[in-house]
This record gives sequence, structure tokens and C-alpha cells, in this order.
Amino acid sequence: MKHVRTYISPIGYDTRRVTRPVVKTGLGAEDTVVLLRPSEESDTEQAMQAVADVEQLLQEIEPMASCSIERISTETFEATVRDCCTVLADIDSDSNAIVSLGGGPRDVLLPLTVAALVLSQTVDNALFFSDIDNTVQEWPLPDLTAGVPSRTTDTFETIVTAGDWLSLSTIADETGQSKSTVIRHVNDLEDAGLIESDTSAKAKRIRIAFSGELLSLARTSSP
Repeated sequence: MKHVRTYISPIGYDTRRVTRPVVKTGLGAEDTVVLLRPSEESDTEQAMQAVADVEQLLQEIEPMASCSIERISTETFEATVRDCCTVLADIDSDSNAIVSLGGGPRDVLLPLTVAALVLSQTVDNALFFSDIDNTVQEWPLPDLTAGVPSRTTDTFETIVTAGDWLSLSTIADETGQSKSTVIRHVNDLEDAGLIESDTSAKAKRIRIAFSGELLSLARTSSP
């Protein structure tokens, strides 16, 4: 189990969007908070004050925790996404990677969101500071890089169409496949994170996962 945490957060002038997720989740002596700042800023003085405020609060919470600044290129959207991907990819594999998607300049926030979706397998938690009620929420990130193995297409589409829990026997009946074949397909789709299962009842039940929903939408919308 990972005990060390690395927080990745864009920083704007509303420092609560950085500090609230940290306070909610906790900050340990070996944890790191990485603040993402644009490589060029219009109001450097206010930006530096925001960083100083965050550093002071983090010092009060846990003096041994570290805080660092990563400058992110905003020259083009592609460059910003690449820089954000680099930051996420560089997180130590022994650290719990926590990405805060609740604030900061939109020039960095949107590319960071894209990077987090692309590298969702390396992100342990995504936190969001709500504009509606100022609560910190945990958002599960869908895996948009997953693919449907060709041999499982009929099984996958049957699960998508159902939109609710299905038994293995029902899937076998609707696809005309053997139950053993369906079990292999279900295992493949579950490993890819495209479906979720429930084994609380006597028979295992299957339904589409959020990642599977989005992948299905992308497949059906392709020309």
C-alpha cells in the first residue's frame, strides 16, 4: 500500500482550490505538493502571493512536507498537454498520485484534465473543488485509452445495450455463445476496465462501466 502522496494542482488566485483537497485528504511528512504555474503570467506579484499563502498553510499543516513549482508552457494547447503529461509521468511509482482538477488558470486546468485522462492508470485519485457548494469531491477518471478486444465485440455490445445488470447466462443466450466463451470475454472486458461485476448474489452479474459507456459512444460516433 502506498503511504506517500504527491498532489498535483494548478494554482490560481483562489488558494482554497489547492489547500482544501490537501486538508481533506491529509498531508504527511513525506508528501509533496506540486503547484503548476504557467510559464508566463500577467500578474506575477499576485501569483507569487498565492504561492506564498499556500506554502505557509502547508507549513502549518506539516512542516516536513515539500512543495515545488512546475512551470507549464502555454504556448500551444498541445505543448501544455505534453508538459502536464510529463509531470504526471514523473511521479514516483511508490507515491499515491492525487490530481486536483478544481481550479487554477483554465489554460492549465483543461490540458491537465486531458493529461489525467490519458494517464488515468497512473492517477490514484482525482479531486474536485466544487463551485456550487465549495465541497471537495472525488471524481473517478474513466480510462479513455482502453480498447475492446475484437473477439469480445458481441459480448461488449450486448452489455452496452442492456444498460443494467446482466447474468452470464443471459449474455450467452442473447449472443448465441457458450457460457465458457462469455466468461472469457467478461474477464477480458473487466481487465480492461470496461465493465464492472457484482458477485454479492448467487450468480455473477455484469454491467457496463463508465469507461465502457464513453468508449461505446466514441465507437458509434466514428464515421
